[in-house]
Amino acid sequence: MSTLTLLGTGCPSPSSLRFGPSTLFTHKGRNYLFDCGSGVTQRLNAAGVKSSDIEILFVTHLHSDHVMDIYQLYISGWHQGRDKKFRIVGPKGTKEFFQNMLKAFKNELQGRVQWEQRPNKDGLDYEIIEINSDYAYKNLDLEITPFEVDHYPVDPAYGYQIKVLDTVKEKKVVISGDTRKNENLINHAMDADALVHEVFINLEFDENRMSKKTISNVRDYHTSPKEIGEIAKAANVKKLILTHFVPPVFDEAFLTKEIRESYMGNVIIGEDLLTIEI
Repeated sequence: MSTLTLLGTGCPSPSSLRFGPSTLFTHKGRNYLFDCGSGVTQRLNAAGVKSSDIEILFVTHLHSDHVMDIYQLYISGWHQGRDKKFRIVGPKGTKEFFQNMLKAFKNELQGRVQWEQRPNKDGLDYEIIEINSDYAYKNLDLEITPFEVDHYPVDPAYGYQIKVLDTVKEKKVVISGDTRKNENLINHAMDADALVHEVFINLEFDENRMSKKTISNVRDYHTSPKEIGEIAKAANVKKLILTHFVPPVFDEAFLTKEIRESYMGNVIIGEDLLTIEI
């Protein structure tokens, strides 16, 4: 059995209801994490999963809300007994980003290691694979592949396609990452059992923190509810699971109505710690 858990369904705006973007895919007891937003280790704990039990972290892109807690995941996994390398797969720049995190915490980490005398020093080793769309991760009956999405000017940015190969009928889950509506996403999501997709609903203008271009520019590199409905219909997905809500508080009736203009399938408005069987 495979499950999908929405650990964090928020965006950069702080919310006590919706933590930073992060999605957990679990298959045969193995845990695969997609993005590492603020509060991910607390959400893992609430879901009954240790940071040390994450097989590998897949990063969609290097916006702060998607990578904020990578060091926390790294150090808490070591605290919880991880005795193998901390593994990250992500776009170009991921290695430099993580190594800069380690530099920032160098003295703190050295002090912990020297004083706490933990036996699992191998758990502080790490492996980072910077990918392109030709990369494929394979483990037993699972295959995870990235594909490019359009989040320009953030480049590269990826979605991920997960295929479970041990069933009578192959199962497919697609995670959009942050993106505009684009054909490459539709092609990779075709006939998916579940599409986990970000959504931009609206932003109210506030002259104290926005310029006139702010709302249009933020809207421009995300996907509207109407466009998400069009994507789900074109790709013939069985379940549409919404996450990364901008803003974190919104009119659910409006969101559903906009999607229903195109897509009449199963729409799930995500919330933190929601678990779905695939």
